[in-house]
Order: sequence, then C-alpha cells, then structure tokens
Amino acid sequence: MAEEGGGGTVGKLWRKHGGGFYALMAVGTFLYLDLTNLASSIASSDGVQDFVVGELLTFMLETVWYGFLASIWPVTWFLRSGVAGLLWAAGSYVVWVVVIAWALDRREKRLRRELDL
Repeated sequence: MAEEGGGGTVGKLWRKHGGGFYALMAVGTFLYLDLTNLASSIASSDGVQDFVVGELLTFMLETVWYGFLASIWPVTWFLRSGVAGLLWAAGSYVVWVVVIAWALDRREKRLRRELDL
C-alpha cells in the first residue's frame, strides 16, 4: 500500500518533525536578522536621541521586512551564505531529528513506566 501523503521516507519524516524545525529556524533567523540590525542601528547613531529620532522608524520597518525574510529562511540563508547556508540547514535538520527522536523515545519510556505497560 502506498504511503499516505507521498514523499516516501523523507516525506514521512518531514510530516512528523519538519514543521517544528521550520518554525524554529524561522524564529532563529528573525532574531539573528533583527538583533544584528538593532546593533548596527545603535552603532551608527550618534546617541540615544539620534537613535530614537532617526533610526527607530527605519528599524521598525526593517523588522517587518525581516519577518518576511525569516518566513522564507531557506532562501534567505542561501542568498546570504550560498550553498554553505543550505548545508548548515541540512545538518541542523539532522540534529533536530536525532534530538526529537531521543526526546520522544524518553517520553514513550516514561509513559510506559507510568502506565505499567
């Protein structure tokens, strides 16, 4: 019988663990982009008043843009780092799957002990 949803083993793995990974990477990408932008904005301003008056609006508008870029983080990583960025993402996904599998295995063992199964 054909596997529901398609994609074989890789598709099954993505449906099981991929959404959380994608969200985690999107949040991480957003934080990286936004915090480096904030540091750059603060460093380029002449003082607190200059930052608030001149840089804050720009920073807020760029934050919206970085939210979009974070939502398409694989493209963002590729544009910023080339193939190396995609390789880092693939390696991160492997680590994610191993950590999730380990955590789920521990959870299942704990539940089996609690339920005397």
